[in-house]
Order: sequence, then structure tokens, then C-alpha cells
Amino acid sequence: MTYLDHFSFSSLHSAGPVALAAAAIVTTALLARPRPARVRVPVVARRRLGLPKGVVRWLLIALLGLVALLALGFDLEGLWSTLAGTLSLVAIGFVAMWSILSHMLASILIVIFRPFEVGDRVAVVGDDPVVGDVVDLNPVYTTLRTEDGGTLQVPNNLFFQKAVKRHAPAPAATQG
Repeated sequence: MTYLDHFSFSSLHSAGPVALAAAAIVTTALLARPRPARVRVPVVARRRLGLPKGVVRWLLIALLGLVALLALGFDLEGLWSTLAGTLSLVAIGFVAMWSILSHMLASILIVIFRPFEVGDRVAVVGDDPVVGDVVDLNPVYTTLRTEDGGTLQVPNNLFFQKAVKRHAPAPAATQG
């Protein structure tokens, strides 16, 4: 038994076309109504409370559309599962992309503001400090050469989450 089984729209099945026509008229009236002229309001008085502009109108249109579909006898059980699945995929995709977009934005900020450059010695201060010479910078990672000769790839957004100490460039190896 589903949530929609509790509602009885048996009397509306014969009135389906009338309900659809009424929903179409109300939707058209809501979408086609003239907009009031804008009056310049001081910045202090522009603070808005409540729902953003237009949300109530679109919620009403969606509600009327659902009622019209129910009145025409459409089974909306598949619509609910499709909508839930789509919203879940969008949420998962947004979370997955957020990390990559964060790294890329951080790399753009590193290039613009230049807190360090290739060849500089940097230290990322934190619980486990990271110290090394910057040898490469790409859109996701900054590669550091550590004192023991190894390389370490540090995510670019870490440079904006932790304190970074910039040292003088590493001394060049003396040739003998």
C-alpha cells in the first residue's frame, strides 16, 4: 500500500478534462500576469525575508500539475521513484565534483595571488608539517620535493586550509 492509495480521486476521473483545463488556465494566468514596475528602494530596506521570489508560484504550478495528472488517472508512483533517483544522483554528483572543483579553484588562486612559485621552499604548518621545494604545479596537486629526495603531491586546496610558510628558495647544489 502506497501513500497515494489513501486518496480517492474516483469522482475526479470523470472531471479529468475539466481539472486539466482549470490547471492550464490558472498556470497561464500565473505565468502571463504583468510584472509591477520596479521602484528604487534604499539598500537598507532591500533585506528580504521568507521564500525567494517566484518559489510560491512555481510550487503552486507544480501542485496543480500533479492534481491534474491524478485527475486524469495517471499513475504517479513511477514519477516519485524517478524523481527520488534523479535527486539522489544529482546530490552524489555534486559531492563528487565539489572536491575537484575546490582543487581547481585553489590552483587558479595560487596562480593569481602567487603565495609561492615553482622553486620556492614551502612548509604547510599543521599537526603533521609538510616541508619541501615546489617542483610542479598542476590544476589538482602541487608537487614538493622533500629533504630526503622523495616527492610529495599536496592537494592545492590544502594551501588555503592551513597556514603556509614560504622560505627562501633552496640553495643550488654546488658543482665541484
